[in-house]
Amino acid sequence: MFALGFWQLQRADEKIQRLDGLQHAAQSSELSLDQASNLGVSALDMSVSFKGTIDVQRYFLLDNRIQQGRVGYEVLALVDTIQGKLVINLGWLPAPALRSELPIINLPAEPQDFRGMYALPKHNSLITETAVFDQQWPKVLQQADLTIMAKHYAEPLLPFVILLDEEQDSAYIRKWQAVVMPPEKHLAYAIQWFLLGAAALIIFIIAQRKKLKRELE
Repeated sequence: MFALGFWQLQRADEKIQRLDGLQHAAQSSELSLDQASNLGVSALDMSVSFKGTIDVQRYFLLDNRIQQGRVGYEVLALVDTIQGKLVINLGWLPAPALRSELPIINLPAEPQDFRGMYALPKHNSLITETAVFDQQWPKVLQQADLTIMAKHYAEPLLPFVILLDEEQDSAYIRKWQAVVMPPEKHLAYAIQWFLLGAAALIIFIIAQRKKLKRELE
């Protein structure tokens, strides 16, 4: 319990640093794709603008994404840029009524100007992907794993994703939330674990004293 309490304190510190990073990113000037590539992790959450052409045939649907209680998909597409192949997240679309059906996606074939936020997909080793490596598209993924996606595309990808900015009259919902749980909540959980640990320790000490007393009697 004490270990869990310290873990929650660590998570709170990470969230504080992330919020500071978000504030710094909001105050920073917009980056080109080349600048973002050179900055690497330092470009996290910063605004990036670039030009490119979407691969209209090969795209991914990120499964089990929730918006306002509705289940849907996030659409991940490949963009051909001067700096290389880049994955963009176009946003959320609702899932059809039948699980066997997929949403109909119409991607623009002509070159586009893009603007969005630099992001690094989180990898959960407990999630097992089921998408088959074949020529059938689109593919449904359980997480945005760039290593897996590069294998499907059979070509290298830039090591980050761009979350596109919101657009008026867009069919996609783009409500990106960098920090889901605020640091204050982690601190509250830490206090709970420390109190539970202290209570367990007190109970243990009392039980040991009673046991020792019985042995002496």
